[in-house]
Amino acid sequence: MSKGWAAIVYGRTYHLDFRFITIPHDFTEDDLNWASQYIVATTKRARNLADSPRWSLFKNNHYCVVGTTCMIKNLIGKTVKDDQGRPLYIYVGYVTQLDQSLQLQELPTYGNLDNFQILYQEIEKVWLVKNYDSKKRKPTLSQYDPLELSNLAIAASTPDMPRLNSQRHDPEQIYLWSNTVEQNRLLWQTAAIAPFPAAICLNIKGKALLNSLFLNQSSSQTEKFQVREKRLSPSQAAASNLNHNHDTQPNQANTSLSQKISHRAKEDIDLTLQQAAKVAIAGQELISNLSDWNQLGETDSSAADLSETDSEVPKPEFGFKLKKPTANNKDWF
Repeated sequence: MSKGWAAIVYGRTYHLDFRFITIPHDFTEDDLNWASQYIVATTKRARNLADSPRWSLFKNNHYCVVGTTCMIKNLIGKTVKDDQGRPLYIYVGYVTQLDQSLQLQELPTYGNLDNFQILYQEIEKVWLVKNYDSKKRKPTLSQYDPLELSNLAIAASTPDMPRLNSQRHDPEQIYLWSNTVEQNRLLWQTAAIAPFPAAICLNIKGKALLNSLFLNQSSSQTEKFQVREKRLSPSQAAASNLNHNHDTQPNQANTSLSQKISHRAKEDIDLTLQQAAKVAIAGQELISNLSDWNQLGETDSSAADLSETDSEVPKPEFGFKLKKPTANNKDWF
């Protein structure tokens, strides 16, 4: 049984850019950096999220995170836009603490957005926060509680379970599966009971995310199982190495003085690389979003979203009219 689940939410509000809205109360900066690598990766090619929520599960030696990245419209049934009139997407998920087995017996069901709708309330609480509200910009801290969901998936071993890839097995390869409901459910449960750190991203519309840290994926362009080379930038590779080192730190209770000095020096170097990786990841996210804004305008579905009236957007004051977005700047992606 799980020790309880805490909310984790990453998204944009009406005035402010993407950030963590809610995180578990015991997350350290290292934990947040670890989780952000995977969460940001699920937002790549955001133009493909319309009607195709992505599902992700990733865990290290301490935590397991399960969640979905989707358009808010798919999550709550109505279009939500920012102050530029751009339809928004969001990551919503749950975190649980792991014991030494790293295995889960139950978890939120794959493909059921109803289990995640309640987490949108975290966005509503801070929807109109502005940049000068420094206290309100900080993430809300969530607690670990039993999940009161409509249904939970029971993870159990079956003969047809696929073999997952991991950082300890073949970190330079990405395993790809066909994007079917049954295959995805099987991968979901396999990752839940895996006795090692693992990461999966499922229901990817279009090409697989070969430049991400997810070593197990399912995509609409994959017809049968295949293995592909991972393509990481230098900053992503540094982040991947930091993540692997974090999962395999040795017990230093009986190490020699020289080993302790060596380990401390390595920690200092790792910290420097970690900060560089965080800056690089943030820059890559911005570049990706800017690219996606232009490309989403080419799809009919997004154009339709932008034509809808959003009751949540504040009305202009003093009789001034909002400037209508042009074809070149109307899209968030």
